[in-house]
Amino acid sequence: MTQIAAIVLAAGSSHRFGPGNKLLATVDGKPVLAHVLARIAPLALAKKVVVVKPGDDEVLSLIDATVFDVVENRDAANGMGSSIAVGIAAAGNVDATLLILGDMPFVRQATYLQLLAALDDHPDKTVIAPTCDGRRGHPVLFRRQHFSDLRGLNNDSGAKPIITANESTFLAVPTNDAGTLFDIDVPADATP
Repeated sequence: MTQIAAIVLAAGSSHRFGPGNKLLATVDGKPVLAHVLARIAPLALAKKVVVVKPGDDEVLSLIDATVFDVVENRDAANGMGSSIAVGIAAAGNVDATLLILGDMPFVRQATYLQLLAALDDHPDKTVIAPTCDGRRGHPVLFRRQHFSDLRGLNNDSGAKPIITANESTFLAVPTNDAGTLFDIDVPADATP
């Protein structure tokens, strides 16, 4: 059976959101990050990792340490790439990782399951992501052969360069899940 780790990226700076942490913004009665974690928790995965900023006690309070491994990104100011690198290192010896943005509370659990199934159904594909209305969304699955490149990231563009460089082994998984395209950037996003 394919061993998969989920890596939830929750160490962002929320610059565009303004004062406060967008992961703590309330959507449908609970924090943004709590929605994401609730959908990941029941998945049958080898490991579930959440990458946080050092000393972010409010975010830490949302994470069930019996379900998720928490790792700190001491270089969080360097951007998403550094959090991906920290998460990949913490994932250990797995066959693939599911990179999940902590500010995307509307991705349906069925979409996560669809991506995991696609990994087994398409062994020749090394990068797998959902699409909705013809647009590529999140989360993104990467097979082990990309881990070295992912560990080398230290920028704010995340894994886009790796996806672009591997279009020949990229699989788009069509969904009707608009949540795969929608992240929380400004306070108005938290109140759709």
